[in-house]
Amino acid sequence: MPKIKDIFFANTAEAFASLLENETPDKNAQQERIRHENDLSQRAQFWGEDDKVVVTPEPIPTALLENNSRKLGYNNVINLWPKESKLRLCVAIANDPILKNEIIEIIRANPNIRISSYAATEEYVDLIKMLQKEGIDFEVTNLPHLANPIGLVQKIGSKNGIREIISDLFPKEGISLPDGYICKDKDEILKAIPEFLNTNRGFVVKIRNGESGWGVKIVNKETTQSLDRTSLTTWLNDLFQSDQIWKSAPYVVEEFIQEDTTMAGGFPSGEGYVDDRGFTFSYSCGQEVTPQGEFSGITIGKFSMFHFFNKSIETALNIVGNKLRSIGYRGNFDIDFVAGADGNLYILECNARMTGGTHVHDVIFHLKINIEQGSYIFSNDSYRYGEKVQPSEEVLHSLSGLLYPIHEEKRGVIISFMSSSRPVIGIIVVGKDSDDTRSLTEQVKSSLETH
Repeated sequence: MPKIKDIFFANTAEAFASLLENETPDKNAQQERIRHENDLSQRAQFWGEDDKVVVTPEPIPTALLENNSRKLGYNNVINLWPKESKLRLCVAIANDPILKNEIIEIIRANPNIRISSYAATEEYVDLIKMLQKEGIDFEVTNLPHLANPIGLVQKIGSKNGIREIISDLFPKEGISLPDGYICKDKDEILKAIPEFLNTNRGFVVKIRNGESGWGVKIVNKETTQSLDRTSLTTWLNDLFQSDQIWKSAPYVVEEFIQEDTTMAGGFPSGEGYVDDRGFTFSYSCGQEVTPQGEFSGITIGKFSMFHFFNKSIETALNIVGNKLRSIGYRGNFDIDFVAGADGNLYILECNARMTGGTHVHDVIFHLKINIEQGSYIFSNDSYRYGEKVQPSEEVLHSLSGLLYPIHEEKRGVIISFMSSSRPVIGIIVVGKDSDDTRSLTEQVKSSLETH
């Protein structure tokens, strides 16, 4: 076997296991979310560079992995998976003696190999400890140097925790946190909301650990007109009864910031990396967000934001990144913002893990696509192409004329995952500019509909 430099554990679903396992009357919706998170693990094929092992809950379709390796120039990408797929990938690995031993032998044959994961979870820590007991040499790149690393990761990734960590760092240079409160229960939420109603402002209620808009309730300025103190209790009770996720205290209630949609769609984001040497800024992007606040993908392009917003994003990540490093954090993290219509940048949350943009950035870096020369990238992590699941070979055939690189140019469609249980794929679309990218995206739709 050629030398292996990295092992990536794609524990995407595991990062949200506590949310995904919440009791809910809508079991179909719950299973759909679990399938979606497991499907997203296939994006790990783009993490890092060549000579890597990617461990996923279920196999990446062979046709897809071979196509991407051949067309995108990835060498020696090995996909492994447990015999029994589980929500918690690291538990499934630990319980699969054949897979576990295969991983141990790979590490033994490649001293000082780097190990990382989508997220640092309790199950991941247990797996690392188990591997360390084997007396094999490897480097873990995404665990804080602390007795309780998961406690820090969870605090950084929670809506209330990050407020506590960075509240004394902002406002700074047009960057701030929205006016808001940390609330321990429903009664405190009821006390906080009138602070916004009384000043004719919209507000947002968030659970501590929501994901991709799940556990977020947006009430804009216009909607507040229908709320008053007498109806507020009923409104909040209805919200809490709508989904079991609202049991996830504590909460944040903060001002609704009207976004400037001309700035990266109104919801820019930035990602960076913290290691022992310091903080490294990776990229900034726009986020595709539904009116309900649900994340669906990202955009990366030179002209998606004014220069001062890009610089503000980098400034904010540098400030937060150095703060996180000082308290022991190591690994990827991102900050989600809203570009305010007032010209300021507001910090919404921080994710102490890889994100829906990590694989996009990594493949752009791998392909040496130059954003400064005008290239525009769009990704969609939930592209539904029909009513029935198509075999991976058929989807690849349908899109054969659009797959990157088209006529050896740095443009085209990259498929990031293919669901085996849902008619859904992930796409990364690379165009010469935003118009070209949008045109290619429309061609994806028409190509799949006609087959």
